[in-house]
Amino acid sequence: MILVTGATGIVGSHIVLALLQKGAAVRVLHRTGSDLSVLTDLLAYHSIQTKPEYVIGDVEDPISLEDAAQGCQTCYHAAALVSFNDADERLLAEVNVHGTEHIIDMCLRNGLNLAFISSTASIGEANAQGVRDETCEWGTDKGKAAYTLSKRYAELAVFRGMQEGLEAVVVNPGVVIGPGNWGQSSTSIFLTGIKGMTFYPGGNNGFVDARDVAEITVKMMEEPSKYNGQHLLIGGSHSFKEMFDLLAEVAGTKGPSIRVNSGVIRIAMLGMRIFEFFGLNRSQITANSLRSSISKHVYANKKVRDLGFEFRTIRLAAEYTLDVFKTEGRN
Repeated sequence: MILVTGATGIVGSHIVLALLQKGAAVRVLHRTGSDLSVLTDLLAYHSIQTKPEYVIGDVEDPISLEDAAQGCQTCYHAAALVSFNDADERLLAEVNVHGTEHIIDMCLRNGLNLAFISSTASIGEANAQGVRDETCEWGTDKGKAAYTLSKRYAELAVFRGMQEGLEAVVVNPGVVIGPGNWGQSSTSIFLTGIKGMTFYPGGNNGFVDARDVAEITVKMMEEPSKYNGQHLLIGGSHSFKEMFDLLAEVAGTKGPSIRVNSGVIRIAMLGMRIFEFFGLNRSQITANSLRSSISKHVYANKKVRDLGFEFRTIRLAAEYTLDVFKTEGRN
């Protein structure tokens, strides 16, 4: 039996899919009242007849984790709070850091192997060529977003667990392109792009197909002792202009044509920080997300490719996501 947390998200749902496609028995941990439609819709799209076992629990509740672990040999920990609002600093620490620590302790007590779905947020500073890879050093916490720090310290907790005997694999996906809870997390980028737009920011980032994240992680967990350290999962590094052009082309809509001046975005960032300081901004557009939109993030996937893994193109990721979107009747 394999335990999966975060199965209501893009990556977690695709991990459940990949495991069921391999014939594994899967147990999904979810909170009371969770919307499971992301997972059930995804399994229906792929014509998966086998259903996972569902158990109620929470990464912040060690007792529920202990119960969920019974009879399991492996845990895929994909549950995380994604928020770029620094007002959520405490909640990010509770869910992403302490929740991961509870998962690690549960795995150590019960002899489970662990796959931890981290993020490019925990990758160190760019090298002299402006590229980030698994060899880059972290540097300082100063100026880092609360979400970034939460993923950094959750990942350090996993490495602490490995020193105590935990068999674990850590993967660091870029911006994940795939079907999920539409309008949340990275699906907001997808929806913005396929609807057509005029303006675009000047930054760039690394993107990856949700299926690749799941399939590569599942493959690595067949021999976790072989895969040490971080593993950047990047299908391609693209500017936001390139990404939005691609999404518009796939959807048959209008791509962006006017670049938003970075100075204007920086002024907007200052305004957002004032709102966030007083707890007045609860939208998905935050000072940190605006900063990310003009940042130049280039990632290398050489380590994972050298291990024998390949990635789908971002076009294939976009076409797949659009097909699921349309199949679910989202227009």
